[in-house]
Order: sequence, then structure tokens, then C-alpha cells
Amino acid sequence: MEKRTFTYIALGLLVWAISGTAVAGYYLAQYNTYQNEYENLASEMESILLVNILTSYSNGTKVWYNNTALPVGSTAFKAILAIADIEYTESELGIFVTSINGVVGNSTHFWLYWGWDGETSEWIFPDVGASEYILHRGDTIAWTYVSEYPPPPPT
Repeated sequence: MEKRTFTYIALGLLVWAISGTAVAGYYLAQYNTYQNEYENLASEMESILLVNILTSYSNGTKVWYNNTALPVGSTAFKAILAIADIEYTESELGIFVTSINGVVGNSTHFWLYWGWDGETSEWIFPDVGASEYILHRGDTIAWTYVSEYPPPPPT
């Protein structure tokens, strides 16, 4: 009787050891898979910046595009390209946006962009063109349809 009991116990321990090893191997493989996915995502996030973009039309309509994902090194011009249907012209002075989402500039109205200064909590009128204004993580910019120059800050 003792030998049979010992055999059953030994067989049970063997099944338990094999099952435990298989389960541990499965979870190790899952851990490695998710670890690799996390590392890939983290490296992708290093090359992405999130910005907030406002389009403000002269009729009181304002549309926010918050947490817009753009590649690192993007400009204010590339930001508006990413979120809107635009038309523009290029010259030796740079790029001039002539239309955003079907709202076309004319002899009295035109499109300008602004940057938000988080330190002073004010809109700033950049001293470079939209294709030269490099965005950083967390930046907020506004594209406004205005009729005067210098334009009033976005509200």
C-alpha cells in the first residue's frame, strides 16, 4: 500500500510541476510580448507631440482640436494642415494661408495664427511665419479670421 501511495504522490507532483512550468512559461511569454509593445509605444511617443489648435472664425464660431498628435518638429502650418482643409500660397516671404475649411480670405479678411504663452496667460503674435514657428509638446495655437492689422488677440 505504501508503494502505491508514494507512486500516486510522485505522479501528482510531476503533473503539478509540468503544469506549473507550462503556466509560468505562458505568462513569461505574455510578459515579454507586452514589455516589447510598451517599449515600442514609448519610443513612438518620443517622436510625437500633442498640441491644442483653435480655429476662430469671425462669425463667433470657434472649434478646438485638443491633443492633436503631430510629429516632433511640426510647425504651426503643419498643424493646420493636419486638422483642416486649407488653401495657401507660397512666395519668397513664406506661406500664406488663404482659406481654412472653405472660409476664404478676401480684400477685408485674412487668416493669421497666434501662440499661447502659458507663463503670461496671453496670446502672442509670433514674429515668424507659420511654416517657421516650431511647436513643442503642450503648445496651444490659434488660427483666426480677422479684418484688421494688427489683429486683436483671440478671445
